[in-house]
Amino acid sequence: MIKIEDLAFEYFERDEEGYLTDMINAIRGINFDAKKGEIVGIVGKNGSGKSTLAKILNRLLLPIEGTVIIGGRDALDENNELQVRKDVGMVFQNPDDQLIGSIVAEDVAFGAENIGVPQYKLWERVLKAIDRAGLTTYIKDTTKDSSKDKTEKKRKYAYAKDFSDRRINELSGGEKQKVAIAGVLAMEPKCIVLDEATSMLDPKSRWDIIALMKKLKDELGITVIMITHMMEELIVADKIYVMHMGKIVMKGRREAIFSRGEELRDYGLDCPKSVVIKSKLVDEGIINDSSIYTVDGIVNRIKMEYPMAFEKSVPLPELVEDSRKVDPVNAILFDKVSFSYGRKKVLDKVSLTVAKGEYVAIVGSTGSGKSTLLSHIPRLISPSLGSVYVDGMDIGDRSTDIRKLRCKIGYVFQYPEQQLFAKNVYEDVVFGPRNVGISEVEAEKRAYEAISLVGLSEDMYDMPLSKLSGGQRRRVALAGVLAMKPEYLILDEPVAGLDPAGKEEMLAIIDILHREVGITILMVSHDIESVAKYADKVIVMEKGNVVYNGSPANAFYTIWKETGEMHQLPVMMQILIKLREAGLPVECFVTEEEAGIAAIKKALGWHYSKE
Repeated sequence: MIKIEDLAFEYFERDEEGYLTDMINAIRGINFDAKKGEIVGIVGKNGSGKSTLAKILNRLLLPIEGTVIIGGRDALDENNELQVRKDVGMVFQNPDDQLIGSIVAEDVAFGAENIGVPQYKLWERVLKAIDRAGLTTYIKDTTKDSSKDKTEKKRKYAYAKDFSDRRINELSGGEKQKVAIAGVLAMEPKCIVLDEATSMLDPKSRWDIIALMKKLKDELGITVIMITHMMEELIVADKIYVMHMGKIVMKGRREAIFSRGEELRDYGLDCPKSVVIKSKLVDEGIINDSSIYTVDGIVNRIKMEYPMAFEKSVPLPELVEDSRKVDPVNAILFDKVSFSYGRKKVLDKVSLTVAKGEYVAIVGSTGSGKSTLLSHIPRLISPSLGSVYVDGMDIGDRSTDIRKLRCKIGYVFQYPEQQLFAKNVYEDVVFGPRNVGISEVEAEKRAYEAISLVGLSEDMYDMPLSKLSGGQRRRVALAGVLAMKPEYLILDEPVAGLDPAGKEEMLAIIDILHREVGITILMVSHDIESVAKYADKVIVMEKGNVVYNGSPANAFYTIWKETGEMHQLPVMMQILIKLREAGLPVECFVTEEEAGIAAIKKALGWHYSKE
C-alpha cells in the first residue's frame, strides 16, 4: 500500500524581512513501508518527525528528497494529488485544526463531498460514519426477526441523525475528535493516518476507536498508520517504527520492540504498562515466561504456573465507602449545579466539594461534563441552576470580586499552547502579574520564580515561543498561570499529546506544586495511570452527574462495577481483578505496581515459595 525510500524533509525559518535564519532537518533518510491491511505504529519523542512523515503521506507536505509510492502511484506527482487524498485519510491531534462546519453533518460530509461522492450517497455515508465513530448510542435488540432488524436500523438511523444536527461549538473536545474521525471514515479511504488522534479521548472511547481501526483492517483491508505516545495502543500493531531526531532508529514486530525496554527509554519512550509489570513479575520469580505482553497473557501464565492457588469461586470484594469531612470555608463547593448548552444538559444537579490542599483528578467518558464543571470555578460560565462557592464565597453573587477570584484560581486549558501570545518566554509569563496592578519589580520576581518552578533554564527567557517544543510551550503556559500565585490550579488534560518522558516531567512538576508549594490541584485527565499514581481523590463523572467521589482505588473499582470496562482501569488493577475472577483470592483495591505484586505474592501463599 505504502512504500517510502530515502525520504528527507527540511523546515526553513525566516525573519520578518524574509531572510533565512535557520534550517531544520525534520526527516533524514527514512525508509518505510506499510502493506494493505496492516496496522503500523509510529512512536517517538515530540519533535522526532512523526507528524511531518504523516503530512507527507497525505501530501500536505512535499519532501526535498526520496520517493513516496501510495497504492502503486507516485504520490509526489501533482497529477496524482486527488487520488492520494482519496486513498489516505488524515486525523489530527487537535480536532479544531480539522473541523470547519458549524454543525456535525456539514463537517462529516465535507471531505467526502470534496472528493466527488454523489449527493444521493452522501447522507448515507455521513450517518454510517457518525455511528462507526461511536457518536451514537442505542439499545440493540438481538432477537433474530427481520421486522426487528428493520426497527433496529431505524433506531440507529434516528440516533445518528439526531447527533448530526448538533452544533460543533456545543461538543466536548473528545466528541469533536470523534467527529473528525467520522469525517475521514465518510471518505472511505484505503489508508487512515491517526496523528495522536486518540490523545484527547477517554479510555473507553480510545479503545473503541482502536477496535474500529482493527475491524476496518480485518473486514475491509484498510491500512492504519497509528502515530501515538500511548504505548498500550501499540499492542494491536502488526509492526512498529521508532523515530528519533528525524530518523528510524528501531523497526520490528511488537514482541521484538517490547523486548528492548532499555533502548526505548534511551529514546524517551517506554514499554506498555502490561509489559513493564510482566518484566517485574519475571524479575521477582513469580512467572518465568518473558514473551507475554498482555493482561490476559499475564493472568493465564500465573494460573498455569500456580493452579492449586486458584479456587472454584472467589466472590468479588464489596466497596468500602470513603468518609471525609471538609471545611466549606477552605474548599470549592458545588451545590446542586446544573448547566445546559442550548437543549443539551451537560451538568445535572452536581454537588461535590474539593478541600484546599487536595490533589483531585476528574475522570469520565468524553462529553460527561468534566471541562464544563471546571469552567464554573473561575466563573468562565455560570450555572443554569445551583451555586458554586470558593472558600465560602458565592461566585455568582454580584458583590463577589471576580478579578480577585480569578487571581486565586489558575486555569491551564485543554490546549495550553493556545494561551501563549507574547514574543518570548519571559514576556508571556510576566504578562499576567503586570496586568493586575502588581509593581514591575514584583511582576519580574514572580515571572522568574514561575519559570524556574516549571524547570525552564535562564537561557530560555528570551527564546521566541515559535522555537519551543510542544512540552516546553506547556511549561510556559503553566508558568504564566503560576506567576499569578494561585491557591487552586485547574489543569484540563495537562499531559495529552506529550511523549512518555515529557509526560513524566510535567506530572513531576505538578506533584511538586502540590506537595512543596501547597497548591490545590484539580486535574481533568484521561491518563488513568498518572491519576492512580498522583491523585489523592478521584471524582468520576458520567452524563453530567458525579457517580463517585473518593479514593483512586475505590473510584476505579466503581467504574468497573458500573460499566464492566477493563480499559478504564489502571493495568495493575485489571490484572488483580481478572486473577480474582479466575479464583485467586487476591486484594483488588490496588493500583500501584509494587503493592499489586505484593498482593499477588500474598494470595499465592506457599505456592509462591521458591526453594
